[in-house]
Amino acid sequence: MKLDILAMRYNRLASCKKREGRRMSAKITLLFTLFFNLFFFNACNNKDLDLYVESDDYSNAVDFVGNNYNLSLFSAALKQAGLEELLKEEGPYTVFAPDNQAFNDLGIVRASDFAAMNQDSLRQALLYHILPRRLYTADVPANTIDNKYLNMMDKELFIGYQYRKDCAECVLVSDLYVNGSKSVSTSQNVVLANGVLHMVDKVLKYYPSLQDVIMTKPEFSLFMALLKRTGSWDRLAQPAFTTVFAPNNEAFEKAGITADDIANLDPSKYGKRLWQVYLLNNHFFLSDMTVYGQMSGSGYYGGPFYRTSIIGDEGYYFGISSNTPMEPFIIHSQAPEPNTPLRISSFLLGYQTDYKAENGVLHGIGALLVLPEEALIKDETNAKNNEK
Repeated sequence: MKLDILAMRYNRLASCKKREGRRMSAKITLLFTLFFNLFFFNACNNKDLDLYVESDDYSNAVDFVGNNYNLSLFSAALKQAGLEELLKEEGPYTVFAPDNQAFNDLGIVRASDFAAMNQDSLRQALLYHILPRRLYTADVPANTIDNKYLNMMDKELFIGYQYRKDCAECVLVSDLYVNGSKSVSTSQNVVLANGVLHMVDKVLKYYPSLQDVIMTKPEFSLFMALLKRTGSWDRLAQPAFTTVFAPNNEAFEKAGITADDIANLDPSKYGKRLWQVYLLNNHFFLSDMTVYGQMSGSGYYGGPFYRTSIIGDEGYYFGISSNTPMEPFIIHSQAPEPNTPLRISSFLLGYQTDYKAENGVLHGIGALLVLPEEALIKDETNAKNNEK
C-alpha cells in the first residue's frame, strides 16, 4: 500500500515538472518571437541593412585602374594621354581595359614606354577602348556577335557574348568579346562610381583601311607585293567588308618564294586561288566562330568553324577547322580526294590577329595555303575561266 502511495506522489511530481517545463518553453518561445520581430522591424528601418541601396564607396574609373596592379600599364597610358580627368567625371562610361600582358605582347613593358609614343595617337587609341554609356554583359544578347556600340572616337565596336552550359556537369561559359579581345567572367562587370569596367586580353586595334594595316606591318610586305602583282591591292581600300588572312614574310620564305619571284609572276598563268584564298567577302573576328560554334557536317574538315568557296576558283574552299587551334585550310571538292585538305596553316600569335579596319578585319597566318606550282593552269579552258 505504501509503495502505491509513493508511486502516485512520484507521478504527480513528474507531471508538475512537465507542465512547468512546457510553460518555460512557451515563455522562451514568446520572448524569442518578440525579440526577432523587434530586430526585424528595426532592420527594415535601418538603411545600412538595405541591400538595394547603392553604395557611395565605388571607385571611379581612374582610381580603380590605378589601384589594380594588373592594369598598371593601362593606368600609365591614361596618365600619359591626359585622360585621367575625363575618367573622373560623372560619365557614365564603359571601359575595356587591356591587362598588362596585353601591352607586353606589343612590346610595352614599362610605364615610360608610353612617353615615346605620339601623344595624340595614344589618346585616340585609348578613347577607342571607352564607350560613353554603361554596358554590362546582361545588356548584350547571349550567344550573338556583331552587336555594335559607338565608342568615344565615334567608331563602332563589335561586341559578342557567349553564354552557355553544354551539359549539367559542364562549366558555365560567360565570355564577352570586343573586337575579338576576350573578357572572362571573373574580369567582367566591375561596377564603378561612374560606369563599368571589363578587363580584356588584347589591346584593341583600329586602322582606317586594310591597306593601312598591311602597310604599317613590315611582316606582311611580301603578301602586299603579291596582292599588288595580282591586281587585288585596290580592293583593300574599298568600303565593302573583307576579311583577310595574311601570310607573313616567313611563310613565303619557307616556301622558297622571294620578292623577285613575286615581281616576275604572271597572274594569267595561275588559278585565282593563289591569292583569292586569303580574301573573303565578309567581316569576322576569330572569336565569332567560338560564339557560334561549328558548322553542320561530319569529320575533321566536314564540320568546320568556317567554310566558303574561293571566288573565281569555286571548286576550292577555304575553311577554318574545328580543332582547338582553329587551323585555316584549303580543300578541293572534287575527285580524286574530295574534302581532303591540300594545305593547312596556323594563325600567328593572338595580338597579330583581329586587326580591325573600317572596311574589314585582318588575321596573320604562318604558312601559304597555295603554292604557285599547285595553282598553275593546265589547259586553255581553265585559262579562259581565269580571265573572266
